[in-house]
Amino acid sequence: MLTIQILRYQLAMFSSFLWLMSILFSGSHRNWVYGARNLLLLCHLLLVSILVLTVASVGLGIYAKLAPYWPELAIAMAFFLTVVAGGMWTTSHLAAEQISLEYYHFPMWFKWGILPFPMLRRGARQKIRDAAEKRAKELTAMAYKERTMLNPKTSSSRSIPGTSVGALLRRAANTIGRRNFDVSKYEARLEDDWYNDAEELKSMSVDVLSKYMPRRLAEEVYIELADETMNVRASTVGSGVFGEEGAERSVSWNLREDSSDSALDD
Repeated sequence: MLTIQILRYQLAMFSSFLWLMSILFSGSHRNWVYGARNLLLLCHLLLVSILVLTVASVGLGIYAKLAPYWPELAIAMAFFLTVVAGGMWTTSHLAAEQISLEYYHFPMWFKWGILPFPMLRRGARQKIRDAAEKRAKELTAMAYKERTMLNPKTSSSRSIPGTSVGALLRRAANTIGRRNFDVSKYEARLEDDWYNDAEELKSMSVDVLSKYMPRRLAEEVYIELADETMNVRASTVGSGVFGEEGAERSVSWNLREDSSDSALDD
């Protein structure tokens, strides 16, 4: 019992420090939670230790108090274990369903020792993995959206040909409805092979582009590049035949307008 009291005092003390510093610094320090992770881990370990020792001490207390009276001991112990197991079962499934990504990355000793119930069935473990992957994608999209809000230049969708690979990928992703999707990793893959200008991608086919990015995005990038090429040619022809003013009114040869031409042919 003395050990439990000491752990409680330590938990209260460190938690108070963390609470006070959170009030002072969390508003101006965006990475405060990440920076305080070691102190949070200490408080968490203290809380787990208190839980384990409390359960053990209560069980020993019941045994020491009712040891000569075996029927009463059996009833009291069964009731106590039912309450503890029920609480662990509820907490385990709450963690596995609501914070699946964090639960998936918990240490094995913690999952099997404190929150073991979702780990008992293979199907449940696969469900946790799938939910963790989904949550990771959601967090990635949220982080990218927050980054673009803080620095709008990262999501620029300029329509100037040959500016950058990142702008081209961003424009293509926006077209297919993935506005919050982070395309920087595909840009990094292209830059690893020294492709950092959109003009350098015009000679690539969809199959080649799909080696660097998902095929759906590669198809849209290919269409964007083809559109730029056709628009530039149309502008050049219009400027040579009609002059600068006529070029502004010339028809844009866009691949997405081919359907209207086919309708006229029919």
